[in-house]
Amino acid sequence: MNNIQTFDIRHHAQAFKIPPLIVQGIIKVESDGNPYAYRAEPSYQYLYDVDQDEPFRDLTQAEMDQDSAPDDFPWYKAISSQDTEWYGQQCSWGPMQVMGAVARERGFRKSFPELCSFDDGVYWGCAHLQWLAGRYLDEGWNSVISAYNQGSPRRNDDGTFCNQEYVENVWMAMQDIACDTAIIREMLNAPSS
Repeated sequence: MNNIQTFDIRHHAQAFKIPPLIVQGIIKVESDGNPYAYRAEPSYQYLYDVDQDEPFRDLTQAEMDQDSAPDDFPWYKAISSQDTEWYGQQCSWGPMQVMGAVARERGFRKSFPELCSFDDGVYWGCAHLQWLAGRYLDEGWNSVISAYNQGSPRRNDDGTFCNQEYVENVWMAMQDIACDTAIIREMLNAPSS
């Protein structure tokens, strides 16, 4: 990452009270620092109603199987078509791979490709991390990291996260960036290996 990108990470992480190293680790795992990363996730079913400013209603199976938005799906008419909003909400965008629907829920009102600017992508990723920290930080930063990837810190019967590999990959990325595992372990309350 270049100096400007590092500044964006530190600036937004501090503004949202997120350890910058966590943001850097997530960026490394999600996009390897590529601000233009984009991924369609058509099975993603959490959509956001931009008119009512609340989650969109549950989809029927027929709506999940169709190639276009339901007739009642709202969109920002000044910046997209109904189907563009529909598909954009079902994609992850930018350096932190923020889901379009999640960005809308956090307040993003621009065209989805703008999440691919490093500044906007990190800003909205940090906004989401702050929201997750408000819900899950009492369980530790690993729970927040897990929730960033799977919506909530769901666990297996053995106590590991359902997305344990993701959490470990973020952990390893932070180790590579910081080169000081003791600081990271203390910050995340992680067990020593």
